[in-house]
Amino acid sequence: MDVSLRVFVVDDDPIVLDMMAGMLEGLCSAETFTSAEACLARVAHVKPDLFLLDVLMPGMDGYALCRRLKEDWDTQDIPVLFVSAHDDTDTRLLCYEAGGDDFIQKPFEPAELLGKLKVAGRILAEKKSLHEQAGYAQRTAMAAMVSMGELGVVLQFLSKSFACANVDELASAVIDAMRQYDLQAAVQMRLGDEVLSLSQNGHNVPLEVSVLNHVKDSGRIFQFKSRCVFNYGRVTLMVNNMPLEDADRCGRIRDNGALLAEGADARLRAIETEMQAARRRAGIEAALPRLYSTLDDVQGNYRRNCFELTQVMIDFQETLTKAFIHLGLMERQEEQLSNMANEFMLRMVGTQDASLEIVHRLESLANDLKTHLKS
Repeated sequence: MDVSLRVFVVDDDPIVLDMMAGMLEGLCSAETFTSAEACLARVAHVKPDLFLLDVLMPGMDGYALCRRLKEDWDTQDIPVLFVSAHDDTDTRLLCYEAGGDDFIQKPFEPAELLGKLKVAGRILAEKKSLHEQAGYAQRTAMAAMVSMGELGVVLQFLSKSFACANVDELASAVIDAMRQYDLQAAVQMRLGDEVLSLSQNGHNVPLEVSVLNHVKDSGRIFQFKSRCVFNYGRVTLMVNNMPLEDADRCGRIRDNGALLAEGADARLRAIETEMQAARRRAGIEAALPRLYSTLDDVQGNYRRNCFELTQVMIDFQETLTKAFIHLGLMERQEEQLSNMANEFMLRMVGTQDASLEIVHRLESLANDLKTHLKS
């Protein structure tokens, strides 16, 4: 962990503060506060890289402190990790609504806390990168809104989605479309064993993943407070700031959000089909050289067998002719035995010819597969 990382820890329990300070000693620069007010007084002079906030505290609680931090331009991008003994859905939603980035339940193992801090550090780096691009992205989004209108955003997304070759590109296209509506959104896409969650905050933010996992089975379209969720197949799209004061715009957003989620799910299924086709193609391409090698071996073995069988038949005819001298057979009997031997040898040759025909058919099939792969 980066020892230069500055962490502010706020908890009304001095024992908890001492324990956390001991865990973080030597790993980062940690300052502890027994109240939200004391923390805010320090923030006025020094800005940390991350906050660790207790949820329930006398006076200003962790939710209120987080909201104050997120409303301040100077601290709104600093990650907040909530710490609470409560691990129910309501608590997690309140933390998420207050602007928290992650959540950890008391009591916790030191390794869990350190792991969360590493994740928060990664999120901080992503946010800094996004912040540098925010001005340009905002101007681009506003220009798009003026030039195309709300339905045009959906049509542009559907057109753009055809060029998306993987889940990450498709999720980014959905978030870009929602940004053009001036909406904050998070999307989760599930493809096989791969699950990707994305929002303006970055990839797989733990608290967002927790909320998306909770709402993915909550119905096709439903709204709770200022949030609206769209579930279509393997796609869950959650809008966080529905304009409740404008009922008409809310209705249009629900319509367009449903189209976006449904279009994203259709493209996601197409990506899966393309991936399966690519795997099958790669399998055929890998198998063709082995097939040609096997056919070469079969043909070589056939030629050797033909040579050996021909030699055996010649030896047999010579031995049979010599045997007639000692057997004392009549001429009619010798002719009958010779005819029988010739008939069996012709049958053996015919069997080998049939085997060669099968080899030629397999070779033709391999050539057809090779031709189809090139087309």
